[in-house]
This record gives sequence, structure tokens and C-alpha cells, in this order.
Amino acid sequence: MLKFVLIANPETCRVALFQQALARLGLPTAELVPYEKLLAGQCFLDKWDAPDLWFRFEAPERNFAVDRAFIAAGATVNDAGQHQRIGAIEAYQLQPDKGRILYPRQWYLGWRQQLQTWAGQIHGSIFNHPADIITMFDKVQCQRLLANHKIPIPRSLTHDTAILSYGQLIAQMEAQNCQRVFVKLAHGSSASGVVAYERRGIIERAITTVERVAEQGEVRFYNSRKIRQYSHSKEIADIINFLLKESAQVEVWMPKARLEGREFDARVVVIGGKARQVVLRVGNSPMTNLHLGNDRRDLSALPKALSTECWNEMLHTCEQAAACFPRSFYCGIDLLIAPNLRDHYILELNAFGDLLQGITWQGQDTYTTEIVMLMEQEGIDMKSFEF
Repeated sequence: MLKFVLIANPETCRVALFQQALARLGLPTAELVPYEKLLAGQCFLDKWDAPDLWFRFEAPERNFAVDRAFIAAGATVNDAGQHQRIGAIEAYQLQPDKGRILYPRQWYLGWRQQLQTWAGQIHGSIFNHPADIITMFDKVQCQRLLANHKIPIPRSLTHDTAILSYGQLIAQMEAQNCQRVFVKLAHGSSASGVVAYERRGIIERAITTVERVAEQGEVRFYNSRKIRQYSHSKEIADIINFLLKESAQVEVWMPKARLEGREFDARVVVIGGKARQVVLRVGNSPMTNLHLGNDRRDLSALPKALSTECWNEMLHTCEQAAACFPRSFYCGIDLLIAPNLRDHYILELNAFGDLLQGITWQGQDTYTTEIVMLMEQEGIDMKSFEF
């Protein structure tokens, strides 16, 4: 019988949902390994060594102590970037400041180093291999990989040329005759550090999840669920300079198809190479993430003018994108559908993009589908399982 080791922050709902899926299938509860204990050296993954053992890394979210430990781990990683740096001891002394974007590049360097270490400790199979997680957690590298595999993506302004400042961004937009771009923090998630920026002549506007706070001579940046608009060059420059120095993907801001008078895109979960659960995200802003107050719709809401043939082609493109990561059993893919309802582009891949509560495929949630498809792949007789 399959056995599972779940590496996660215990307080996240992802843990409960995965354990519920195992219980639903009559499988043993996964053994939970908190990130905090791994980072503190209180346990090691080579402790687990048994037949039919599967390891699953979950998103290391909603735990400041864990974030702080990753920032500390990144302090000793060599990196040529211009990002903010902090020593390991100082990192451990950081105090919680809700929503503040703290050392994102250094956090990623620590996360990358720890994943590489943990990968070397594992005796067994892995849902999503750390090497794939590392690449998907870097939007710049991920989009380059997709482009190299001829996956349709928005045109990148940073594919061949590094953009490290607000001034360089404006110069590149003018050189490439581009008036609208997305600037995306390379190692952000859930729309963290995303700016939809447009410039026409000297008129400019930034629509973003980033809140800029200037107090007592210090400028700080926070994630916000309230979408903000900035029109003053100084404020926009502060935000964009910060994101670019921390590493950011810059790409053309593509128009999306409309539903109910608003733009929408789709989150597609690919499991075992097949597109399964899908949710449509109807936007109130250029950022369609559901936690930002946008609306969700199921597949029945797709525009009638979108042909079955075109939709199947879009799902196939999602499967091709996922295939660029052959050591990952599942991923979430953000799919942009163009206004002509034919052209489409892959916006992002998310190694932990399977959290779609209330969205099912053949009556199953994402976690149940993953386990069922894994058992089928492993040749386990499914007749004894009830769904």
C-alpha cells in the first residue's frame, strides 16, 4: 500500500485537504513533517525509507518563522543580483510585519538551497521533484524554459536583455514599441509583487497589489488585497526599482477574452500529464487571483463562441507546458485566452497550484484526483476503492 510523507506548514488548509483525500480512499494518514523542524535540523528526510513511499512538498506559506529561516539560509548563497541582503543572525531577529515584502530574492535563494539539500536525503518517490519546484518558483527561468519548448507565452522584454531599473524599463518599452507591460516579482506567489504598468508619452499608470508606504524617510513595500493605482512617477519608480532589483519577469500585457463584461482567464490543474480541474477567474482588475476579490466560474460559463476544438487545443497546450517538467506529477497553470477566443498563452506555472476548493473533475477534488491517478500509474487495483 502507498505511504506518504507530507512536508508542509501544519497550519495550512492544504494539509487538511490532502489528509481528507487519503481518508476518503481508505489510505493511511500521511506522516507530517513541518518545515520548521526540518529547517531547525530537528529531523531529516532520510529517516523515512520504505517501499511504496511517496514524498510531497507543499507550499511553505503562512508561517513567518519558516520565512525567516529561508531568508537566513539564503544569506550565505552566492548571487550576483542587486537585491537587498541581510545576514543570517539579523534574519532570525526580524519581527513580523504583516504583509511586508521582505528580502524575496534572498528568501528564494534559501528555499532553493534547502530544497536541493532535502532532495539528496530522500529515499522514495516524489510528487513534484525539488528541481522542478525550484524552476517553477522562478518566473524568469520558467518562462525561458517554456519559450525554448515553443510553448506560447506573452512576449518577454527580459528574454535577452536584463532590466534592472525603472529607467531601463522605460527605455526597453520605447525600443520595443510596447506601451503596456506586466512586471512580476520572479519569486512571488498569489499575485505578490505584480504591477500592470502602462505608459503613453509622459502619462503613466501602475495597477498593483503592492502598497508603497513612506514614513520617516523610509520606503517599505507590502502585499495588499486592495488593488492600488499609482500615477506619480516617483511612487511608480520606487515600486518598479524594488521589484526589478529583487528579480522580476517583464512581459507584454496581453488583452484577455471577456466574460460578463469583464476580462477572465483560467487556472488549469494538470495531473499525471492530463488537464483535469479548471476554474475560470473573472477579473475586477488586471490581476485575476481569486483571493483578490475576483469571481470564479466553472466551465459551463465559457463563452459559447469558444469552440470545443479550440478549448481542447488550449488544454493540450497546458499539458505540453506541464510536460516541460517531467519530474512533477501535477501543477497549476494560468491560461490566457485572447479576445478572438482562438489564440492563447501560458502566463505562469505553479508547483503548488492545485488548491482549488469546490472545483471538481468527475466528482473529485484535485487532491483525490492526484492520489487516484497516482495509484493507477503505479498499477494498483482500484476496484476495492469507493469514491
